[in-house]
Amino acid sequence: MFYLDSSGPTSRTYLCVCGVLLLALISACGGRVVPRTEAETRVKDPVSEIPTSVPFWLGNPARNFYGTGPWEGGPLEIVWQVKTSFIRGRLHKDPWGGTSWPGQASIRGERVYFPAADGNLYCVSLTDGSVIWKYQARDSFKSTPTIVGDRIIASGLDHHVYCLNARDGTLIWDYETGFEVDCSAAVIDGRVYVGSEDGFFYCLNLADGSLVYKTERLGSMEGSFAIVDGRIYTGTETGFLYCLNLADGAIIWKAPLGADSDSTPAVSGGLVYTAAEDGYVYCFRQSNGEPVWKFKAAGGLSRNYKERSGFWASPIVVKDRLYIGSNNGYMYCLSADKGEMVWQLLARAPIWGTAPVVEGKLVFGDKAGWLYLVAAADGKRLGELKIGENVNSTPVVMGGRIYIGAFNGDLYCLRPKGGDWQEQAGIAK
Repeated sequence: MFYLDSSGPTSRTYLCVCGVLLLALISACGGRVVPRTEAETRVKDPVSEIPTSVPFWLGNPARNFYGTGPWEGGPLEIVWQVKTSFIRGRLHKDPWGGTSWPGQASIRGERVYFPAADGNLYCVSLTDGSVIWKYQARDSFKSTPTIVGDRIIASGLDHHVYCLNARDGTLIWDYETGFEVDCSAAVIDGRVYVGSEDGFFYCLNLADGSLVYKTERLGSMEGSFAIVDGRIYTGTETGFLYCLNLADGAIIWKAPLGADSDSTPAVSGGLVYTAAEDGYVYCFRQSNGEPVWKFKAAGGLSRNYKERSGFWASPIVVKDRLYIGSNNGYMYCLSADKGEMVWQLLARAPIWGTAPVVEGKLVFGDKAGWLYLVAAADGKRLGELKIGENVNSTPVVMGGRIYIGAFNGDLYCLRPKGGDWQEQAGIAK
């Protein structure tokens, strides 16, 4: 059982009267947590009725729901933005603000929950970005907040996993691990699952934060994990991809990688995909961890950066294609069965954020501060906009709008407005 949004249509009642079967559909809409506001926004268009939500990192514990349209190509424009503050932390003397790698907003109903590098978890209005509440931690939030019922699970650089009241942001409980928690939690059947950079994978009780189990030391987990068919798939800095038993955290199999892996594995069609800082994308069999193929990123901007062609982004698998951005500035589209290149697109700077694919389009940022909208079929650019100096977090798409933050900057809601963005920007094709 997954804890998902309960605000949509919920009841269907079938009545049988005098031997005649009468089918009656009764739709019940849940109460809105925040009323709509009439405040002016920079773009005047109604928010579409959204039949679902994005309550987890990449949508759900399997990490395979990327958002909803409708949307089209065209110039990207700002609907609203929220200015963040800045914070200096124990491990970063320079001030941080906006959103950092790999954080993604979570959405439910008319609220958007942003993890911010200024140490605040923001709850803002979907309509105009007005701040409803914010919770101040001891250091930067990086992980995507997880929405479960009336609670929010969030974590970051201060070593703590927090459980907050989704309505007003008050603290319900917190659990301290041994080091940073960049990993985004998943919640299933009243249990919270999360990996930490202290090397342990944890299972906590949602009710009170008490420990159910923690695994043997696996190695620092900076990325997140996928849960599929009662198994956890996670990479570590020790250079291994682990498959764990969800019930008790026992190791089922582990597969060697060439280097530290910060990617969240993607599981699809009996295969597990991940990537590592050595510049390889890997594919393994889901059943036993047997290697299937690997792809090496090369060229692009690698000569200009210390990490060269390494991967910090997570693979997105849609049907028979895999999409992932590299530190060398290329966004790659590979065949999922063989790892062969279908197309590549060179951005202006390294790509650390993951690229959700919605209605045949992918959206991602780069470290030069640009956000790109690209056709999934052939890599054609459909729109772009500079929103900061560094965009390394992951966008979330809901109802045709894009929600993302720029590191050392603000939180944004954007949309593509249709039309030929190159023609309107005066760019020769």
